[in-house]
Amino acid sequence: MRSIIGALKLFIFVTTAGLTVIVQSTTFLFTRGKFALIYPRAYHAFCCRLFALKVSTEGLPAAPAPGTVYIGNHISYLDISAIGGIVKGCFVAKKDVESWPFFGVLGKMGQTIYVSRTPAHATRETQTLLERLNDGLPLIVFPEGTSSDGTKILPFKSSFFEIFLNRETVIQPFTISILEIDGKPAVTPEQRDRYAWHGDMTLLPHLWWFAKSKGAIIKVKFEKPILSSSFTDRKHLSQACHALVVKGLDLSIVAA
Repeated sequence: MRSIIGALKLFIFVTTAGLTVIVQSTTFLFTRGKFALIYPRAYHAFCCRLFALKVSTEGLPAAPAPGTVYIGNHISYLDISAIGGIVKGCFVAKKDVESWPFFGVLGKMGQTIYVSRTPAHATRETQTLLERLNDGLPLIVFPEGTSSDGTKILPFKSSFFEIFLNRETVIQPFTISILEIDGKPAVTPEQRDRYAWHGDMTLLPHLWWFAKSKGAIIKVKFEKPILSSSFTDRKHLSQACHALVVKGLDLSIVAA
């Protein structure tokens, strides 16, 4: 029975994703501004309901004003819908995600900015990020550069914070914590890994299991925003954001 439910969820997901491409491609003919972020947010919220991914929040997300950046930890590809269903913004992802079948195209429909670590591309990619901020499109960033199992916050890539210096950038740290998986508290590593996608895990088998499951409950804690203009060094800014994200990690389920 769970396999039938899982197959139905994936069928609906693929079908509605095709509709998303049509809707967003049409929208892009007229604008790539704030209006083009409305449908992606609604679609992410729909995906959360479809896959029974319940997101509880603590604190309030900052209003998506020009120059707003949301920065947090990364546990799974499921984070995209979890965060994208709460705030409107453009995700920043690794360049290799752009070439993923199906998901790379979906990312482009949400105006995801794909960045590489190649110095030759740094100037152009930095300019793209600044253009989005100047156009009033908030950014959603996972500065760990990879995903974890949800029990720790990995070090941030401080080089990314350079572009926020000498600007009135509003940065709001957030923390994602896993609370429940498939109707059970996320106590063991095996249970957490049903949501967490990290290391050498394979995407499709992981998504298939999650589709068959009863879903998950995660918590997103939003800290008070900080201003980048209060810092003159990217490492200090990175460390301040990292400390706030670490502070928000809820491990009470694991400790129990």
